[in-house]
Amino acid sequence: MHTAIHITHEAAKKIGGIGSVLSGICTSESYLKFYDKTYFYGPLFDDNIDQKDRLGSNAKILFSSLDKIYNSSYDNEFNELIERYHIDLVYGQKIIFDEIHPEKKSTIEIILLGIKNIRKDLLDIFKFQLWEIFKFNCQLYETDWDFEQYLRIALPLRSILSIVSPNSSAIDYFSHEYMGVCSCLSILKDKKANERLFFYAHEVSTARVIVESHQGHDISFYNILQKDLGKLSLEERFGSQKHNSRNELIKYAKYFDKIFAVGNWVEKEYKYLVPDTEPQKIIITYNGIPINEIDYQHKLESRAKIQQYCNNLFNFTPDIIMTHVTRLVISKGLWRDISLLEQLDKYFHDNHLKGFFILLSSQIGTGRESSDIYKMEDNYGWPIWHKENWPDLVGYENDIFWSVNYFNAKSKNIKAVFINQFGFTQEQTGQRIPEDTKFSDLRIASDAEFGMSIYEPFGIAQIETVPYGGIAVLSRACGSSFLLENVWNKSQDKPFHIIDFAGNSSYSKDYFHLNSDERTLIEKEILKKEAKSIFNKLPKTDNDRKKLFEVCINLSSGLEWESISKNIFKEDL
Repeated sequence: MHTAIHITHEAAKKIGGIGSVLSGICTSESYLKFYDKTYFYGPLFDDNIDQKDRLGSNAKILFSSLDKIYNSSYDNEFNELIERYHIDLVYGQKIIFDEIHPEKKSTIEIILLGIKNIRKDLLDIFKFQLWEIFKFNCQLYETDWDFEQYLRIALPLRSILSIVSPNSSAIDYFSHEYMGVCSCLSILKDKKANERLFFYAHEVSTARVIVESHQGHDISFYNILQKDLGKLSLEERFGSQKHNSRNELIKYAKYFDKIFAVGNWVEKEYKYLVPDTEPQKIIITYNGIPINEIDYQHKLESRAKIQQYCNNLFNFTPDIIMTHVTRLVISKGLWRDISLLEQLDKYFHDNHLKGFFILLSSQIGTGRESSDIYKMEDNYGWPIWHKENWPDLVGYENDIFWSVNYFNAKSKNIKAVFINQFGFTQEQTGQRIPEDTKFSDLRIASDAEFGMSIYEPFGIAQIETVPYGGIAVLSRACGSSFLLENVWNKSQDKPFHIIDFAGNSSYSKDYFHLNSDERTLIEKEILKKEAKSIFNKLPKTDNDRKKLFEVCINLSSGLEWESISKNIFKEDL
């Protein structure tokens, strides 16, 4: 029996990108043929939540020391383990689905640990072993609970696996980013012949921190990286990052069997941080997307809904629909959207075309209540107009709204709306949306999805409109840009436009000292040059749109999880 253990913060609930990766990979045919059993393993973040929410949706609790549930075949062993380590344990089964094709599903097992009261003597011994064997100094990070909780779940891991999976012929441990490194080190110190350790590099967290904090962002960082690679390391250039526990943890992935890098830049970033990593250990493992199989009529119907929404907001029917669905964080480079729209507006005006841009993004992970949305809509015309403070604008949302508002005040042929909410239905996003509209309509209707991030290890959202005939307008910083090139490498018609902000920079000074004003000028200069090519790619007639739709349908299977997965989970893994 071949067993997989995924160590992650999204073991019970899908929070972000890692959850999407897990649901995509673990329901793929290639994965299910490769692994007989899958476990998700992580900390129990909140022991006060309602019992039914402990393992998320579509889950059944079989054992819970918190809730006195004893319905598993391991009850006695679990109770002994709880007594030995002074922990709480929740164990159960969960059905995970492909997001688009619910018939593609898999039953996985989840183990969550409550480790607040774990035995200090055993923990101290483990910390000493990490120092003695790996020279990892846990004492530097003991006040950092994010570090400490992932350290603590490592302590009983082998004991737990001996209970739930004693007869596995092979066990693969997946550390998703830094979160599973301590667990993998607990295995590595007495690793068996049938065990393998994989580091899933969804990003290189140190690179993200530097890109986001440096005034030159990706333009500085990737130019410096390209110059330094093979000569200077990241810490030799930018200084020691030892204060960051994540930085120190991910360095140990060089001792694992394989490192899965979700993009070409991630591979280079890891080599930049850890130059002595054996090159053959790193394999580029792109992410995939779920794809809904539709016909062109379906696209036209979705398009009509978004056109009607624009009409309800701005009193015009757009010729071209542009979108950006994203998290509201600095790495997404949203100011670049506005700069590009300013350039595109001139071409739209000269060609008598009308455009509608929807930015769907929020800092509130749970979204806003429908009642609040309806009140804001009625009281002051949300989402055309916004007001600062809850339940409307919070934090960075305020800056985004004023940028959009300023653009709308100047633009002639393109109007933009900032929807600071998750979802795209009438219930979630207001009564001006046509009644039967779904989030999928927004993806299907889009003629272009923006994604000019400054740091984007892969970027699933950037390519979600491509299978339905939408152009991806993304930066070279996005790992998905390389996947698009691979899939469409032999096709003359390419449904994407990649902007290489770092590679096309004409800056002649030291990139290390590039400031924000200089970087902004570089960005605007590049976008001014790129705008015409982007405009030319946009479908302007129904014939253009149908042709692009057909181009995308023919090759989009290469973006699906099934295509990605079969290149990973094979005999020579």
